[in-house]
Amino acid sequence: MIRKKKSFDSKVTFKTNNVASRVFERQIRTPAPGTSVHCARRFYENLVPRFTIYDVECPDHSFFKFTDDGQYFVSFSKNRQDLIVYRPKWLSYSCNVEDCDDAHELPPQAKRFESFFTQLYVQSLASCNELICKDFFLYMESTQFGIFATSTAQIQDARAADGAILGVPSFEKITIHLLRLQDGVKLDEKVFHNDCVNFTHNMGAFLYDDLLAVVSLRYQTIHILQIRDSGNLVDVRAIGAYCREDDELFINSSSQASCFCFSVLHLSFIMYGRYRTD
Repeated sequence: MIRKKKSFDSKVTFKTNNVASRVFERQIRTPAPGTSVHCARRFYENLVPRFTIYDVECPDHSFFKFTDDGQYFVSFSKNRQDLIVYRPKWLSYSCNVEDCDDAHELPPQAKRFESFFTQLYVQSLASCNELICKDFFLYMESTQFGIFATSTAQIQDARAADGAILGVPSFEKITIHLLRLQDGVKLDEKVFHNDCVNFTHNMGAFLYDDLLAVVSLRYQTIHILQIRDSGNLVDVRAIGAYCREDDELFINSSSQASCFCFSVLHLSFIMYGRYRTD
């Protein structure tokens, strides 16, 4: 089988990770309109951190995690009442010699937390009898919405309720908060009463696109909420005892039909017995 040799396309450009080649390419090429910032940010791929700073003066907070896009750093107060959000400053200090080691000490400002992060705001989430679930946080990168949860103290010996599973602990109040991380404005909330949701490591909630699924352990129900771009939490469906919206109507109508058939059959046996007696 004879294969034709592919012709070389002069329009094909080869990208390199070599920093010298990138600097030379920046001098001889003009980036496309509106892409100059993105081209400049590619140089960060050649800047690799190789020095660790210890004993940094940090605020007395519970630091949680960065958002997926790296724009925000989420933390909570020690009393688990307030949300504190920071924005990273990224590269702040560097060494301009060939071999950087411990001998080249950084300025004293490098050992301060404020030199690497800027505090954006402090938002109070939990009420006086609630605490922030410090192991739970979901982030919508498209709208930069943050999803947090607060709850009251756990009740071990919860009273039986209709549809509730015995032996499952209960929380008097569980609140899911929707915030805009850009400025900390609270957009909406969803409250569950006398329920149990396991928020540890996001086990009890799952985010897919604009749909949020919350699993109720006490009532064995999956609550599906839609997050609108306007910042509203809208109830879409609850999957539990009934999966579809008309299941309850169908089951009730079927039970009524079964009761009617049983009554007709019972009446037929009575009439047949009287006929045999006569």
